[in-house]
Amino acid sequence: MLRLLLILLLALLWHNNVQAQEQPYQPYSKLRLQQAIQQYEALAQSEHWHTFPDTLLLHPGDSSRFVSLLQKNLLLTGDLPVDSVADATAYMQQTATAVQRFQRRHGLIPDGVVGPNTVAALNISPEQRLEQLRINLTRFDSALTLAQQPYTIINIPEFALQVIDSDSASLRMRVIVGKPPLKTYPIHSVLNMVVLNPYWYLPTSIAVNEIVPILRRNPGYLARKRMILERSTAQGWIRVNPWKVNWHRINRANFSYRIIQLNGSGNELGRVKFPFPNHLPQYLHDTPAKELFKYPNRAFSHGCIRLEKPVELAYYLLKRGSGYTTEEVDKLWRRAKPNHYVRVREPIPLHIVYFTSWVNEHMEVHFREDVYGYDALLRLTLQ
Repeated sequence: MLRLLLILLLALLWHNNVQAQEQPYQPYSKLRLQQAIQQYEALAQSEHWHTFPDTLLLHPGDSSRFVSLLQKNLLLTGDLPVDSVADATAYMQQTATAVQRFQRRHGLIPDGVVGPNTVAALNISPEQRLEQLRINLTRFDSALTLAQQPYTIINIPEFALQVIDSDSASLRMRVIVGKPPLKTYPIHSVLNMVVLNPYWYLPTSIAVNEIVPILRRNPGYLARKRMILERSTAQGWIRVNPWKVNWHRINRANFSYRIIQLNGSGNELGRVKFPFPNHLPQYLHDTPAKELFKYPNRAFSHGCIRLEKPVELAYYLLKRGSGYTTEEVDKLWRRAKPNHYVRVREPIPLHIVYFTSWVNEHMEVHFREDVYGYDALLRLTLQ
């Protein structure tokens, strides 16, 4: 029975590859998603999926009675080639390599170690994965139609950005998105501006909730962070000395100030930001906190999207959208003009989407955590 199921799954995968070659490159394809649903329908109808104890821990070279069950799961998902099954108790390199493929498809660190996160992903049944695929299919048409190239697309649960141009991903990078209480919202817009050496105008929520408590202890914090304080008046914004404000009396109700961080190496927006038309204070930007990109789950921001390779995106937009040469973009950087807005004459479409499952161009079925609980909400509406 297991052999017949494998033959069926391989046949469906072959069909996927044939169909995939008939369409221009798309990072997220409705057709591929529909074909993955067929595969997981076959998996869900079988009784060959195995689960594992939460305490299971396997390193390459270990032995365990669970290795044979692990191999069977990896055979069914296509992560382990049929001819790679070896000793049923020894966790050898071929199986560890298959685990790494499984981990990559599930947004985990691909270290080949079967630990708590990998076990948790393995213990999600094919029936649950099938439901996840179907949920993402229902949102596909509203989330993403066949986009006109070139365009930039960010998938929030994947924590990833791609620039699609000339039927390929001309630029890929990791991103950091909003933490669950401060979500990054899906939107369709355009990238029409590049701001070099940006100022950071702190949102009122950050200023009141995070900065004012610091200023109550030490008003000198602003100077140390290259921040200035301004107060709103009938004549406009005027500069204010933070040492002359009684911060103990300041709260959200009477906060009539704004805090601006000037450009520089410590600026929270880094070297460049990318505002885009939207109804929320949400934009793309650089960040000095590069170490955060090493984490697989990157929901750390206040709602804006931090980019791993912002300079590369700036060069792409100014060259592709405004016709600048590399030398001309270099000249803009060398001028180091503070808060320098450069218009993208031919805006590049931007799609921020929310897919927790998809099939990539290599026919790999990917799953991610429902970081904002949108799948759970859709599940309730579909019941």
